Amino acid sequence: MRRSKLSDHTFQKGKFITPINAIPLMHELEDEKSWTYGRMPEYLWIGLILKYYGRDEGLRKSYGIISALHKLAPGLYTARLSQILKLDADIQKRFYDYIICSGAKEALAPLTVFLTASKAPIFAKCFYCPDQSVEDRCEAIIQTMREIMDHQSNEATDIRFVALYFNQLSGEVHLLREQVDLLVAYPSSKHTDEIMCMARPTVRSLEMMILTFEEVDSAYLKEFWRCVSEMTDCSIFAIRFSEEKRNITAYMEKLHEVFVYLSELFLTAAPLNEKMSVLLGIATYSYKRLKEIYEHQLFNSISGRSCVRVLIEDYIMMKYLVKNESFHENIWRDYQLYGMGLYKLVLARHRENGALEESHFDEKYIEALVNEFKGEEFIDMDTKYFDKQNIRLKAEDVGEKNLYGLYYDYDSSFEHGLWGAIRESSLLKCNNPAHKYHCVPDVEDETRLKTVLPDCIMIMNKTISFLDEIYGIPEQLLNEVINFEIKPIAG
Repeated sequence: MRRSKLSDHTFQKGKFITPINAIPLMHELEDEKSWTYGRMPEYLWIGLILKYYGRDEGLRKSYGIISALHKLAPGLYTARLSQILKLDADIQKRFYDYIICSGAKEALAPLTVFLTASKAPIFAKCFYCPDQSVEDRCEAIIQTMREIMDHQSNEATDIRFVALYFNQLSGEVHLLREQVDLLVAYPSSKHTDEIMCMARPTVRSLEMMILTFEEVDSAYLKEFWRCVSEMTDCSIFAIRFSEEKRNITAYMEKLHEVFVYLSELFLTAAPLNEKMSVLLGIATYSYKRLKEIYEHQLFNSISGRSCVRVLIEDYIMMKYLVKNESFHENIWRDYQLYGMGLYKLVLARHRENGALEESHFDEKYIEALVNEFKGEEFIDMDTKYFDKQNIRLKAEDVGEKNLYGLYYDYDSSFEHGLWGAIRESSLLKCNNPAHKYHCVPDVEDETRLKTVLPDCIMIMNKTISFLDEIYGIPEQLLNEVINFEIKPIAG
């Protein structure tokens, strides 16, 4: 299936609309009509037959079975099991007897794990096999479901072909000659044959047409999922990327030397220069964030992604301030007042509403910072973006659109606790189709995220190179940082 490019999407009111969703009247099927959660459970009985006998023999068996069903119940327009179970008791018995006579009793026996004597007495009596344990029956269902959950898999398409063929017997759908030719060729062709490249999509699209005539049995679907999920255990697996063990002590030491040099330069050459104070302040904040990640080895962690986001935003802000200083009178002072204004806003809220005595927000200290160089009564509180541009626009303004697009949005998901980040970092996957491949909380921290070390160094090096352009860093010291190679630990 071709994946649409970002350029194929339509951008409307802040949302990228997929090409298929942009088509009028196109929408995703609701769960009860979808293949995986709605139709697959109904046609599972066909899947069990095909799996038990193999594709060629299974299709031949299925042909005879659904032909017999049509003769016994000519008014039935769908091969959904929930509808078969609603047929007259005598018709059900005769149909099940035909299946048993064809030798397919053991193939359908696993269904008695949830179609019990109390729920489907005729079916249970006909197909229960005492030599099949509950575990064996559950395993047969699970293995079959695993193959047919994907609506485009070969196995699922075979089932959809059988369901479609039964519907054709009812005469509800009329096909074009080309479609009939493909359906005739389908059962006798191998999935590797060239004709199947056209036949399979035709089967899938035509099978969808059956939904026009079908009624969904919500109670049957709900009971199916309840039973199969409760009778089987989770099969949990975790994604664990390689643990970051590369040694960057030398890099951090040289990085420290760079900041010592720049700090001494500031103190000796321009101690009252607001521009240098702001730029070194921002860069030092980035350095300290990276240092925390390094000292606590958090490169594979959620916190590591937060660090990448901060490094990017700091770097973009530095470039933005420098580029716009000639257009914005005293941009350096305004940048500081903007940040302190937001601190003042939080301080005011704490004064009015109070805070926990042991809160990490220390009211007295924050008050001292807010009033450090200007009385707070003269500091406005601007809740908009600094300079009225968000970080995306600032990134575009300084030529860092790709850096923003490739990293910032992704890491922001972790910073804001959005579902993508939660799913990646805090939920494990269950590989049991009977559980709908649901997710389980990663309470024991089994997930290991991919390391952010290369990204951290890449962005930090951009920051150092930018500072070098403005203030000049001794060439040898600069090269030892920006040309540092991350190497694996020997052994």
